[in-house]
Amino acid sequence: MKDFTASILACILVSVSIVALPTFVYGELSVGVKEGDWIEYEVSVAGVGAMPPTHDVRWFRIEVLPPVEEAAFSVNLTSRYANGTVGSAIWKFNFTEGNVEGWIIIPANLGEGEQFYDYSLHTGTPVNVTIQSEEQKTVLGATRTVTYGQDKLRHKEWDKATGLFIATTEFYKNVTTKTGWYIEDLTLTVTAIATNMWSPQILGLEQPTFYTIVTVVVVAAVIVALAVAVAIRKKKGSKR
Repeated sequence: MKDFTASILACILVSVSIVALPTFVYGELSVGVKEGDWIEYEVSVAGVGAMPPTHDVRWFRIEVLPPVEEAAFSVNLTSRYANGTVGSAIWKFNFTEGNVEGWIIIPANLGEGEQFYDYSLHTGTPVNVTIQSEEQKTVLGATRTVTYGQDKLRHKEWDKATGLFIATTEFYKNVTTKTGWYIEDLTLTVTAIATNMWSPQILGLEQPTFYTIVTVVVVAAVIVALAVAVAIRKKKGSKR
């Protein structure tokens, strides 16, 4: 099941042809995820032809497993396919070895012009991937700093603080998989739809912070109102 599910998302997120701060730092590599962090995605497929049934993922969830040590950690990846079946696998990441699993999770807090190391198990070719730009963007209801990178097959977006990808567009044209399945001309779009790593914001504030401020303001207003009422009552009593 592990190898089966791993091959499925490898096809989608790599190549068919072949509110959290950093928790740990290893040299200059910053791991931005921690145990229990999770994020879910939906996958849409458009174009001519079809994905192999065993690779036709339409939803998946990534959850970070303990322990998170230095630059290495693991995630549980659960996938749901177009036919409704579900599979899961443990994926291992190691930033120093270039194991970023098709750029799913990269080192955190990389800015424009900075690079991360990717050693592709599919091509066997090491490459330094450059962050091409960044911007502030609303992601799942909150303002996040989003970074961008791409190659000839994919255009990826990451949440800068965590290093998790939040969206990708993959292009596959005239591709034959290793199993002999031909893909004529497909575009895959993957988008994050839910996470526990940050909360939707209200007036630019995280929901817990907003509600805490509202509570404090309401309590303070009640105290002031009571104090004014007592002062008025005392004043009226002194005039009698």
